[in-house]
Amino acid sequence: MQPHVALFCIALISALMLMGAYGFQYIGGLEPCQMCYWQRIPHWVALGLLAVFWVLRKKELLWLMGAVLLVSAGLGLWHSGVESGWLAPPTGCAGNIDWRGDTSAVLDALLARNPVPCNEIAWAFLGVSMAGWNFVVSFALAIFAFISAYCHLKETR
Repeated sequence: MQPHVALFCIALISALMLMGAYGFQYIGGLEPCQMCYWQRIPHWVALGLLAVFWVLRKKELLWLMGAVLLVSAGLGLWHSGVESGWLAPPTGCAGNIDWRGDTSAVLDALLARNPVPCNEIAWAFLGVSMAGWNFVVSFALAIFAFISAYCHLKETR
């Protein structure tokens, strides 16, 4: 497969992932947690890399695309681990607030933190959460990007 086709396919799937995430948020009413927002960033970067490719025509961007999607997969795996209770969430992401102390301290904590806990599964399909699906899709796309880059490298030698 030509590198530009691979980059386009990866960016298209990233765009579909983002559309799904925003659809669940704005149409389905599922508010994302902080880790959910983090998982969107690599997909936006993938779209940006496609734009950079169209300007620079650098086929080596497939390697970078693969690395970006590995970051997305890692974030999805971490979030899935948090949801399953296997891994610790980042500070302030689990939605747990120390209710001891004075009322103003509790109110400040509520206002300062994201009210959506990262350790609860808002939606799942076939027993896999959205974070789990992000891991699966992002990891598959990363492998696809690396294989495409490697095959193109072999062809040019």
